[in-house]
Amino acid sequence: MSAKKTRAISPVTIERRTWMEWVGRVGVISLSQYLLGCGGDAATDGPPAVGGDAGPQEAGVPVPDAGHDAMAEAAQDAVVEAAPDGPPGPCETSFPFKPGQGDHGVFDGWGERTVDPQDLASILDSWVLTVDGLVVQPMTFTFAQLLCLPRQDQVTDFHCVEGWSILDVPWNGVRLAEILERVTPTASATHMVFRSLGGKYDESVPLAVAREPKSILAYGIAGSSLPLANGFPARAIFPRLLGYKSPKYVTRIELTDHPVIGFWSNYGYPYEGEVPPDRLRDGKY
Repeated sequence: MSAKKTRAISPVTIERRTWMEWVGRVGVISLSQYLLGCGGDAATDGPPAVGGDAGPQEAGVPVPDAGHDAMAEAAQDAVVEAAPDGPPGPCETSFPFKPGQGDHGVFDGWGERTVDPQDLASILDSWVLTVDGLVVQPMTFTFAQLLCLPRQDQVTDFHCVEGWSILDVPWNGVRLAEILERVTPTASATHMVFRSLGGKYDESVPLAVAREPKSILAYGIAGSSLPLANGFPARAIFPRLLGYKSPKYVTRIELTDHPVIGFWSNYGYPYEGEVPPDRLRDGKY
């Protein structure tokens, strides 16, 4: 791949009050979806990027996304009415969040593909995660509620279809199997579909893949919230699949009785998206 000029993403400041109002939101809001993969052919400046993850030569400067004090207070103050097995009620999360500046060593050489610009204000105003489709009990989660679910910390590798890899990524998140247990898939459900802001990018995996022990919905790396360029507020992670199968900016998880062919597969990438065996390391997928 020929060398390309590095493009920086301008920093964005999020006011503490706006952040607290956002993560504490408990209402159900209907959103269109966007979903990202690893790959693509366009690079655009602007925070945050909607696309996939690019090679090192196209890495932008990660954007700050959240504040530690606001995160902790919002998680403690959220008022939720839910069934016993539904979204969690008020909790005091032990997750040591700090602003996701992208300064951890794992971000060295980790860039992103950009397909469409994204309006940060609209994310702050309305993000909730909806889980519905072929389920017994549809649910919604605010970001604060997501933090109250049992957390999984795992160190796994991230592999791009373009041939580069980021090794030993210390992800923080919740197992997709944990979410499935709460909504209870119906007998006809066979696939988990991820949708993100905007409606252009979809991705799906079989439920068997979603239930694998290291398949998670990630909201942090090394105790920091995800940088915006890497999928804030939440992205799916499937360590044994290529990066385009791990969508960013997820706002909805839908269970269906059929696969949904994602944006990148429509451009010729294999639907299964499995990492070649010679790129996998023992214990890292």
